[in-house]
Amino acid sequence: MRIARRGFFFVQKPLVLCVVVPTLGGMNSDPQINRLKRLMTSYEGRDHCVTAFFLSQDEVGFLGAGQGLEDVAPSDTLFEIGSITKVFTAILMCVLAEEGVLDPKAPLRDMSSGLAVVPDWITPERLASHTSGLPRIHVPIWKALIKPLPKDPYAVFSRDDLLAWMQEWSQKARQGKPSHSYSNLGVGLLGEAMAIQAGVPYFDLLADKVLVPLGMQDTVQSLSTEQYNRFARPKTPKGKPVPDWTFQSMAAAGCLRSSTADLARFARAVLKALEAPETVLDRAFVRSAAPVFGLGVKGGMEPAAQCLGWFRNVHGKTKQALLHHDGGTAGSTSAIYICPETSEACAVLSNNGIAANLWAGTKFGLSNPLAKAHDVFQAR
Repeated sequence: MRIARRGFFFVQKPLVLCVVVPTLGGMNSDPQINRLKRLMTSYEGRDHCVTAFFLSQDEVGFLGAGQGLEDVAPSDTLFEIGSITKVFTAILMCVLAEEGVLDPKAPLRDMSSGLAVVPDWITPERLASHTSGLPRIHVPIWKALIKPLPKDPYAVFSRDDLLAWMQEWSQKARQGKPSHSYSNLGVGLLGEAMAIQAGVPYFDLLADKVLVPLGMQDTVQSLSTEQYNRFARPKTPKGKPVPDWTFQSMAAAGCLRSSTADLARFARAVLKALEAPETVLDRAFVRSAAPVFGLGVKGGMEPAAQCLGWFRNVHGKTKQALLHHDGGTAGSTSAIYICPETSEACAVLSNNGIAANLWAGTKFGLSNPLAKAHDVFQAR
């Protein structure tokens, strides 16, 4: 039986997913439900699956829309989450900083002799905040426009390729005044640096320090057979299947698959940590949520700022601040939003590759999902 075009169910605690009761759960009012649905419409398509959660305190509700998977609940459906991975990478960096394993402000090259090709002004913090000066990807944008990247663009870009690219780039690069330039390459490099230092693959380190302590069993780089049966296959906006992306050295920039159930666990842990940090991981959450680079006028921290991994946006009228990040691959689009002021969070996951399509991406931007997210938390 396929899930309904729109469905909602409630789970009392994010860590217990077997209890389903007919109530509105974390939604405090019908306006919140309606506004979450309105946010979801930005991600929908006629042949796509969209799921969402809304978390308030210890209660979480889930919504499903579109072409759901047979016999799979919306909360258990897995999607590529793309660049939301960067939030987890930055949190991993913050954990290692709290443990004294790395210094976020020290040169990255100090972490291992294998990173000697990295210029000394590039630090873990600058990589996590997109202020390193590295370009967005390892291929010049003008070349990507003339000759499109492969359907699985990061699959064969290895650690050796990354370090060779860095060596060539370093010969021409010059240190300048810190400025913000979003960089997949930079976060990929940060993940590889932590992996090299620890002597284990990036995902294994992330799982050990962040995912396993949070009980996030469905947040993975590689899907098991059982998880693949719950995976919403990536599609273009027109519904054409496309390959899901695979990663080597760029894993830290976008390798994760996850579900709304797991992201609700994550959001709950972040909110609790921001209120009263107790553990190393809690302190890492707090560190990651602090603004480090202003994206406002003349570098102001409002209305927008870059944190470590997270972006922070302050609503112009209410001054309500959201931590957020989105993710996009050739066949998936997602976003997560956390509102510390109200102790609430939501996320939307879809198998609709909006960002990879110029027209669909333009319409998506004009729909202003960030403003819709602010509306969700302001509804009472």
